[in-house]
Amino acid sequence: MDSKKVRQPDSFIRRVLIVEATTIGFGILIWVAITLRALLLDILISLILAIVVDPLVRLVTKAHIRRSIAVVIVVLFGLSAISFLLYIFTKPLYSAGLTFSRELPSLVSQAQNGTGRIGALIRSLHIETYVSQNSTRMTSLLSNFTGPVLTATRTVLSGITGFVTIALLAVFILLEGPSIFAGILTLMRYDDASLLLRTVKQSRKAIAGYVLGNIATSLIAGIVVGITLSILGVPFVLLLALWVGLVDLLPLVGGLLAGVPTVAVALLHSPIAALVTAAVFIAYQQVENHILNPVIMGKTVKLNPLWILVSVLVGVDLAGFLGALIGIPVAAIIQVFSVELWKFFQERKLLPD
Repeated sequence: MDSKKVRQPDSFIRRVLIVEATTIGFGILIWVAITLRALLLDILISLILAIVVDPLVRLVTKAHIRRSIAVVIVVLFGLSAISFLLYIFTKPLYSAGLTFSRELPSLVSQAQNGTGRIGALIRSLHIETYVSQNSTRMTSLLSNFTGPVLTATRTVLSGITGFVTIALLAVFILLEGPSIFAGILTLMRYDDASLLLRTVKQSRKAIAGYVLGNIATSLIAGIVVGITLSILGVPFVLLLALWVGLVDLLPLVGGLLAGVPTVAVALLHSPIAALVTAAVFIAYQQVENHILNPVIMGKTVKLNPLWILVSVLVGVDLAGFLGALIGIPVAAIIQVFSVELWKFFQERKLLPD
């Protein structure tokens, strides 16, 4: 009896120490995660990118090509595609910028004197008095336009640097990830290794399925809008179609963000073109939101609509545009891990059925 009475306090103290140590450990992990949030987000985005690209790498390896060489082939193909897209986007913008810079003095003169196309526009809007009173200020604003341009240039360069970092991390994950994962599995018990392997496979399937489905719907959106604009005779058809396809990748709000500038460009061509383009956008968004997306979400990520919205909002708050793209895949991973852990604990009789 005396020995049992002595052991009970020791056991209680041990449990208290374990709880305190676990709490402190979780606190340290949270602090590290907050401190290294930017780095962890880059690693997470790189991991998702590697998971998406991995099927292509495995497809290339089926031609009896070493995985390292297959990774290089896929990366070169991806860089070529990105370079092509950048060229298509930047070429018309660069040409328009040169034209604007050459015509800027003439445009300012037209605004001040009420002549030419600018003068006719000012007369039609009945703002002659405002322009004449603020002509000096308008000239100064146009002359100082280089400031915002430099700011935008720095932002673009910073984005390119971040993209290169993420791409390099993804390449290393593709090269070393399989061997590291296999080594981790060998250190685990069979049941735990089976749980981890099954969870990773399901997560990879959900992520790849969602991304490929999202790319498919975005391609359809770009093709539909491109054909519509081409029939209507709107300029910059290829550029606008690519814009729609890329922005439509954003869940929930991508269609709206892609549609507003496209309809505005169509309006500059003609009001009829703007109305038709807007109608096509609205019709396609209904099809995508009520037919295509539910099928994709139901068969790949299997997420509740509320969970999808929350994941997108959290992703935007943490990492902006990239966060919106990876929000749903991350939510799918969390859901897969939660379901598998629940099943695992139920099999161990640690949770009620």
